Amino acid sequence: MMLAPHVPFDPEESPLSYAARLAGIHTGGRLIPFLRDLEFEPEDMVSNKEEALSRLAELSGVPIGDLHANAPVPLGGRTYVLRGELVTAEFLANPHTMFCPACLAEDDRGAGRRGRWQWTLSVVRTCPRHKIALVRRTKKRWDDPFHELDCRVPERGEQLEALIAQSPKRSISPLQKYVINRLNGKAGPDWLDAQSLEQSVRASELLGALIAYGPGQRLPELTFNDWDHAGRLGFEFTSGGEVRIREALDVQLRQFDNANGTPGAQRIFGCLYKALAYPNSNKEPGDIARILRAFIIENIALSAGTNVLGEKLCERQLHTVASLAHEQDLDSRTLNDVLVAAGMIPEDAPSHYTIPAQEGRNVAGRVKRMVHVISLPHALGCARPLVDQLFSDRLLTPIYYGRPGTRGRTQKAVDSEEITKLVGELHAKAVEMDVEADGFAPISKVAEKAKVPAVTVVHMILGGFLERVFRRTGQNGVAALRVDPVEVNRQVAVCTEGFSPMAAFEALKIPRDVGWLLTDRCGEEVSLPVHWIAGPSGDRKIPRFDPVILADFKGRYIHPAQIAERYGLRVGEVVGRLKRRGIRPVLSRAEIGVDFYRGSILELDLFT
Repeated sequence: MMLAPHVPFDPEESPLSYAARLAGIHTGGRLIPFLRDLEFEPEDMVSNKEEALSRLAELSGVPIGDLHANAPVPLGGRTYVLRGELVTAEFLANPHTMFCPACLAEDDRGAGRRGRWQWTLSVVRTCPRHKIALVRRTKKRWDDPFHELDCRVPERGEQLEALIAQSPKRSISPLQKYVINRLNGKAGPDWLDAQSLEQSVRASELLGALIAYGPGQRLPELTFNDWDHAGRLGFEFTSGGEVRIREALDVQLRQFDNANGTPGAQRIFGCLYKALAYPNSNKEPGDIARILRAFIIENIALSAGTNVLGEKLCERQLHTVASLAHEQDLDSRTLNDVLVAAGMIPEDAPSHYTIPAQEGRNVAGRVKRMVHVISLPHALGCARPLVDQLFSDRLLTPIYYGRPGTRGRTQKAVDSEEITKLVGELHAKAVEMDVEADGFAPISKVAEKAKVPAVTVVHMILGGFLERVFRRTGQNGVAALRVDPVEVNRQVAVCTEGFSPMAAFEALKIPRDVGWLLTDRCGEEVSLPVHWIAGPSGDRKIPRFDPVILADFKGRYIHPAQIAERYGLRVGEVVGRLKRRGIRPVLSRAEIGVDFYRGSILELDLFT
């Protein structure tokens, strides 16, 4: 049996709305009695069950495919299929009734009110035709879920026009537009299309809620229009995929740069984290959880075994100073100073500033093995002047202790492993003997007679320039070595060509650290080339500086201390005059420790 007369089905209408129109046209009454008279189970029609849709198609003559296209058909377990997309009950607007008052006003002037299928989706909050916010009516009566618009929206005429005037005007949310396009079979952004439709919407809205309302926002307190705003913001990032999502997470993380204590993931990402970590259902959240989990692990110090969005962290990836000090049983202040000096954390780093775990452990290991400068003469078996020369020629690497720019920030210690390695290399070049050899003498005495620094003789031994080197049995360090003065005098000219690092840096009136940083910049505009003298063994090379290159550097570049000395001014006055003239250094103190200017600024008559 087919109902007569035939009532056309609107392609934008929901099957439930179409059934209500049929009831009004054929009986002049309400939907539920109409359905019962035609042997429908009313609840089946509300739920768009297959049996109900098939019966409606049979009675109305509308193709079943047209009805299916506009209805979320239940699969069981609160899951539905809509136009090939799997969604859950939360994705639908039920039990609320959604409508556009402007659309209903047009319907009232035409063939009667129709409920659009798009209104059944929770993400659709703006009328695409009239660009106004949809009105949302909550359930009050038992039969409200049937969404009979003539009953659910009693307003007519002027009252309906008043509703239209009250509805906020706005553009369609790009997230809403994406959802409708996807349901219409159109491709969208890759990352979103790779998620289920519901995951795409949920990820966009949750991320947007975090951005718009902050981590402390309670999601149940957000209004219908709040979620629309959140979806707009979140879609801006989710539509760009993982890269843009990470950008949003990084902006959120940076807001806690100056926070007190050690803020954790829940404090930083708040509502987003909690929604993914403690969902109200067993729904898979999608790739947003993986992205947030990876971002947290990469940016927040977490101990091994910590549960991060359902997965346990196998091993610690990051440390704070406090956690590293605790793990390594070190004083946190000492460790902090060494980490600052090593460039691993900024001087004013907050307590939650993170350090790669293994790199931090490497520094902590050096701290544990520190031999303080005052103990180096004993550890090396040499006098203090040779210790300074070993630092100057980079045969020893200082572990700095103290904050940059503070008084006393000098080499405070050396890694004991480095001392062991240097002494081991020297001893490996020597032949052990039980008694003193005639004509041989300790390094310090031979260097004094040859009128060269003791470090030059050390270089000769390491580089293989000296063939006859002995070591007294039972003695340790540099003091155990004996060399031939004649052999040293024969090789000294080759090994002392040019300036030593100490002499070169003194000539340029720059600290040793600055001098070596200039050599490390070889190839840059402001740099200081070093000449390496290779010995027969090739194991070690001797650093020397060409006097011509030093003179050229001194002529091309100048720093405030040199200007102050030349003109009898205070350094602060020199810097002030340069700033007032807007003259910027060609290489800044922030980069290298000293401001270098072009020597041509002396021609500007700024300092006389």
